[in-house]
Amino acid sequence: MCRMARIDAHTHAFPESQSQKRLALSSRDATFAEMYSDPNAKMVTIEELVRAMTQSTVNTAVVAGFAFRNERDIDEQNDHLLNQKPEVKGRVWPMATLNLAHANWKQTAQRAILAGARGFGELRPHNQRWDPLGKESRALCALSREAGVPILWHVSEPVGHLYPGKRGGISPVEFCQLAMLEPGTTMIAAHLGGGLAYYLQMPEVRTALSSIYFDTAAASLLYDEATIPRLVDLAGPERVLFASDYPLQSPRRQLERVLAAVPPEHAAAICGRNAERLFARDSYIDRTS
Repeated sequence: MCRMARIDAHTHAFPESQSQKRLALSSRDATFAEMYSDPNAKMVTIEELVRAMTQSTVNTAVVAGFAFRNERDIDEQNDHLLNQKPEVKGRVWPMATLNLAHANWKQTAQRAILAGARGFGELRPHNQRWDPLGKESRALCALSREAGVPILWHVSEPVGHLYPGKRGGISPVEFCQLAMLEPGTTMIAAHLGGGLAYYLQMPEVRTALSSIYFDTAAASLLYDEATIPRLVDLAGPERVLFASDYPLQSPRRQLERVLAAVPPEHAAAICGRNAERLFARDSYIDRTS
């Protein structure tokens, strides 16, 4: 493996307090229940995420929040992601979760930026009952541009098999429409954009999505082995982000899969440099391990 920054651009973590009240959270949040009511569904803390990174030769992980509906649950998770222990800080770059249906979401977002959030996400507007093309969503785009941070959206494919958590994000069509409404907003379409990248062959779509990145989270659960090379060909290596969706999938196995699928001259960008450009502020990345 070449010496380079290895950054997992899409992972998840919860505070231990939320893992311990899985049933209570499931009783008041239907999306959480769909994904995590099963005791076998993994919920990990930031400390467990760092251990998995070390075992996987990943230097840094971007950790995203879960799109809770309840404001108290959002605050509890954001506190865990943003207030890291000294031995963890710098290895994990937090994104803050938001619910734009709450009247004070802007204050939550501004506090998060001041506390070191590297962006917002993973956003699931339909699960939280707000319009991804509405006034509040466009205000978030403006806030993100001003702060210089990206927005990570849950984008899933509109066809194929159902699975826990598939529905409730932003559709590929809505995502494209939002990108047209808010040019210049840096956004990440999770899960290969739910197939949206294939429309980059249309000139007007390519123009509209010029500030958009695509991550590879959960790719091996959804698509065949040729999918990532196709994505790189369509979007360009400078707009693809290696992502495991840990703890859903192993960072090591997904990193190996991506490295085997892309040309060596593209690996450094996809597996680290693109994410460093998007998320790095003043953090040091150790490229020697």
